[in-house]
Amino acid sequence: MHKSYEVPAIARAFDVLEYLFRKKEATFTSIHVELGLPKSSAYNILATLEARGYIRRLGQEGNYGLGLRLFELGNVAAARIDIRKEALPFLRELAAKTNQTCHLGVLDETEGVYMEKVESTRPVIMNSWLGKRLSLHSTSIGKTLLAWQNPVKLEQILNKIVLHRYTDKTITEPEELRKHLQIVKEQGYALDNEENEPEIRCVAGPVWDISRGVIAAISISGLTTQMTDERLPELVTELKDATQRLSHYFGSSSRF
Repeated sequence: MHKSYEVPAIARAFDVLEYLFRKKEATFTSIHVELGLPKSSAYNILATLEARGYIRRLGQEGNYGLGLRLFELGNVAAARIDIRKEALPFLRELAAKTNQTCHLGVLDETEGVYMEKVESTRPVIMNSWLGKRLSLHSTSIGKTLLAWQNPVKLEQILNKIVLHRYTDKTITEPEELRKHLQIVKEQGYALDNEENEPEIRCVAGPVWDISRGVIAAISISGLTTQMTDERLPELVTELKDATQRLSHYFGSSSRF
C-alpha cells in the first residue's frame, strides 16, 4: 500500500509486531528507542497489543514477545488458502513474460501432481494436464519438491521410488540423484534437460510458506530450441522472481 494511505497508529503497531518478529523478544526501552516511538505512544501500543493477545510478557524480566493470537490467526489464514487460486495470476504473468508453458506442482507421497497450468501462446502444446502425476527424479518440479525435503523425509521417499529411465539423460542412480539434489539447493532451481521427454526442457523453483517449508514448485517448460543455454539465465531470473513473490504472499521470508 502507498505510504500516503497508511493510518499512522496502525502502521506503528505493525512496526512493533515486525520488530518483535525480528528480535524474538525486546525491552520497552529498545522498542521505543529503536522504532523512534515516543514513550507514551509505545506504552499505549504495547498495552493494546498485549490486551488483545498479539504480544505477551516473557519470563521474569518482562520482555515483550509475540503472542499466541498471531499463531491462531496465522493457522486459520493458512488453512483457508487455495494454492491453485493464489498461484494462477503468478503463472499467467510468468507465461506471458517468457512465452512458455508454466505449471504449478505439489508433492503427493512419492509423486508430483500438476495443480495448475498456463499454456504458452506458441503453437507447441505440452503433454500435460491438471492432475497429471509426474516422477520426482526426472522432472524439474519433482526434483525441486525433493531437494528441500528434510534428510529423513528425503530418504524415506528415495527408498520408495523407482528411478525409471525415460531418456538417455535420466538420472537412475540414487547416489547421483542425491548429489544432483544438493546442486539444486545450492543454485535455487532444478533443471530437467530432456530427462523426462526428448526435446523438452523445464526449469522449476520452490514456493515457500510461512513455516519455511516448500509447499509447491513452479516450472517453465518448452522445447530445447526455445529454452536454449543462452536464454536459460533469463528464464531462471523470471522464475525466481515469480516464486519469491508468491512465497512472500504465503508469508515466507526465505531467500534462495
